[in-house]
Amino acid sequence: MLQLESRMRITIWVLALILPAGLASAGENWPEFRGPAANGHSDATGLAWKWNEQENVTWKTPIHDRGWSSPVIWGSQVWVTTATEDGRQLFAVCLDRASGRIVHDVKVFDVAHPEKIAPVNSYASPTPAIEAGRVYVHYGTYGTACLDTRTGKTLWSRRDLNCDHHMAPARRRSCSATC
Repeated sequence: MLQLESRMRITIWVLALILPAGLASAGENWPEFRGPAANGHSDATGLAWKWNEQENVTWKTPIHDRGWSSPVIWGSQVWVTTATEDGRQLFAVCLDRASGRIVHDVKVFDVAHPEKIAPVNSYASPTPAIEAGRVYVHYGTYGTACLDTRTGKTLWSRRDLNCDHHMAPARRRSCSATC
């Protein structure tokens, strides 16, 4: 179990640095899961085919707690989500695309009674979506929010989507009609 948790933490910062490092030279935004065309493809050229601790890494920044979302990129910002292991606090983290410096670390929601999740998942599984000036984070039943990318302030939030997560927020089995 400890090895799996270590892999998940590593995944967060590897994803948070490899994707931005590869796209940094291209200047391409990556606004949602699987990119601009939602197909996982990029028009960027000259990207690294392999990387390790010493090769083709622009920066590396540890992200607190556990997350499973993919990073999204708009301009100079990279956003990811993370959550405490017990699921009681949900966060959105913004990093500077060029340096990896944490720009915003926003606690978006507190959760009184988190549901059980699969050991290979986290409470921060859904990938955010981003556009000019706004990032949208979704944690299933626990809430959806829109943050201002400049200030990190919550512009709006809602907690009325009653979904059956079936082992994690991103693995929804069934939802009410409002979902």
